[in-house]
Amino acid sequence: MEPRPPDGDRPVTESPTPFRTSRHAWLAVLVALPIVAAHLWLVTRGTGSFVGRETWGTAFDSLGRSLLSGRADVEPGTISWEGFEEAGKVYLSFGPFPALLRIPANAVLPSMAGQWSRASCLTGTLLALLAASLTFASCLRLPGELPGRTARVYLSAGIVGFGLGSPLVYLVSCSRIYHEAVIWGLCGSLWAVYFVVRILTGSIAPRRGFLGLSVAFGVAVLGRVTFGVPIALIIAVLLLREVLAPARAGQPAVRKLAGVFGLLLALSPALVAGLAVLWYNHARFGSIWKSIDFSATYVHPETIGGVVNLARIPSALWTYLGITASSFWSQPPFLQFAPVHHLDDSIFFEWKEHALSLSLGSPWLVLGAVLGLVALVRRWRSWQTLVALAFLPEVALIVTFYFVTQRYVADFLPLLVFLFSIFLLETGRRGRPAAWFAWVLLGLAVFSAVVTIGATLQWNMSDNGDTSDEYKTRLAHLLGRVGRAPGCDGPRQPLTASEPIAQSFSFAPARFGRTWDDNLIGLDHRLYTNGIGMHAEGRIACRVPEGAVALCAVVGLPDSSASCRIGSVVFEVRDEAGRALASTGVVRSGDPAVPLEVDVRGAREISLVVRDGGDGIDCDHGTWGDPVFLLAAGTSPSPAVP
Repeated sequence: MEPRPPDGDRPVTESPTPFRTSRHAWLAVLVALPIVAAHLWLVTRGTGSFVGRETWGTAFDSLGRSLLSGRADVEPGTISWEGFEEAGKVYLSFGPFPALLRIPANAVLPSMAGQWSRASCLTGTLLALLAASLTFASCLRLPGELPGRTARVYLSAGIVGFGLGSPLVYLVSCSRIYHEAVIWGLCGSLWAVYFVVRILTGSIAPRRGFLGLSVAFGVAVLGRVTFGVPIALIIAVLLLREVLAPARAGQPAVRKLAGVFGLLLALSPALVAGLAVLWYNHARFGSIWKSIDFSATYVHPETIGGVVNLARIPSALWTYLGITASSFWSQPPFLQFAPVHHLDDSIFFEWKEHALSLSLGSPWLVLGAVLGLVALVRRWRSWQTLVALAFLPEVALIVTFYFVTQRYVADFLPLLVFLFSIFLLETGRRGRPAAWFAWVLLGLAVFSAVVTIGATLQWNMSDNGDTSDEYKTRLAHLLGRVGRAPGCDGPRQPLTASEPIAQSFSFAPARFGRTWDDNLIGLDHRLYTNGIGMHAEGRIACRVPEGAVALCAVVGLPDSSASCRIGSVVFEVRDEAGRALASTGVVRSGDPAVPLEVDVRGAREISLVVRDGGDGIDCDHGTWGDPVFLLAAGTSPSPAVP
């Protein structure tokens, strides 16, 4: 079957200043090089080393070994509580594609076993970026009324925006098992978008286009099923399009039938991948239609309104697309991952994370997608519309799911990239909007890159429990987020320079320089190398050094416990007679940290007290950042007392 013109298009003439392929290639390389360098820095935490174990990354190595033996279980120690048990065996809820990649990788380099996560995430990310870039370029390369220079600005906006101003940055910045599975599912889905656009515009032979679409479906569905479902629907839509297409003049019906049969053969990889998914389900659950057994996990959706629930849509859409005050910050990087807010906590999983709205992190893509949607509405194109609708089940599943988290934002990207491509196609054909709009879009892409990178680095520093202390400390210095207690200007002596003279606790002992559960001390997205982590009810008594006139500190619930929203504590400073020198009142999870400056003149000893806020001690992680004594002028800090 021969390629045919795009649906509903009239013949167009070549632009006077066409978008030349050679210029496009050089531009793409020049724009992509710094993006690749940024991703290399992100995935290796600035070390340049791909050797390192990531959270539960060895589970995919274990699954790879099992797959070679015709099994689907993993060794229990490789997945811990994130796996689930069936008939005495432990299984993953993640798709098997990363495990398939590890089979040949471990055969070639067995010494790298368990350390492939970073390389895998980077490879998937760069392939996803390549797919998006080629999609945008293919839309702009079609003859039309758009000058070549303007087309190149649009292409630059797309590459910069998707490479540095999209959730791809967040995903590659942390190579834990959740992100790796999502990256490969997204990668396959974006390559599917590329081949769909080429098929719809008639810029690729149908058989080649369907073969590429078939392979892309296999990667997507084996990475994560949510990415595969829309592609299966799209394949059905495009097959119907080919069947209904009128035969060329003089073409025998048998010839057309043979062409359709050739397309079906091109879909063989998709069939194999689909059968592999069904086998994977059956090997784990004894049913080809079951992808997870919630009765064997720590999540029981039936107690919170089911796996999907339409009542969750407003909360999810507000998180993924809305703009909240908590997204803004008074200091660099000014915009941040906001705590997820549920309008009704009873229908969501109680564990809450952080997310960056697409409207703040990727406004270039949201605006382009909206314009693409407007183009579809204004100029009805049946097959393009059906393809766009095919992505909706994936989005619907995400916005009705019982859990809201940043990594699920990736499920919006295939639809948004496709709609953005429609916008580029219409712009190229009609030469509208005006050329200045391309520069506006490029400006938004650069803005998106600054926001996304800054917010992602801050998230890794403050909220990501999977990054090393060394990396967090480097980020704190890079972002200017090293904490220091305000006030107490003058000679200072850290309270932690001396051992406490007494300590009492009801749940867990205090830690010096760490939170009570052994994390770096982070308060309001600042790291404190000097501090005390406590858990209510707790008390530490310390000597007041000679010449001390005040105690300064920043107190609050640490960033590392932000996902537990029921914490509430009261901080107090008392003297040796038990008199309260200062009290904060109740400080709750999510509240800003509270600065303290306490007069300690006349006190020989003081006690730092963390009390329950009145609703039980769950998540009552009271933390003191940079507690220091202010010494009188002319007083030198005393040496540490053991």
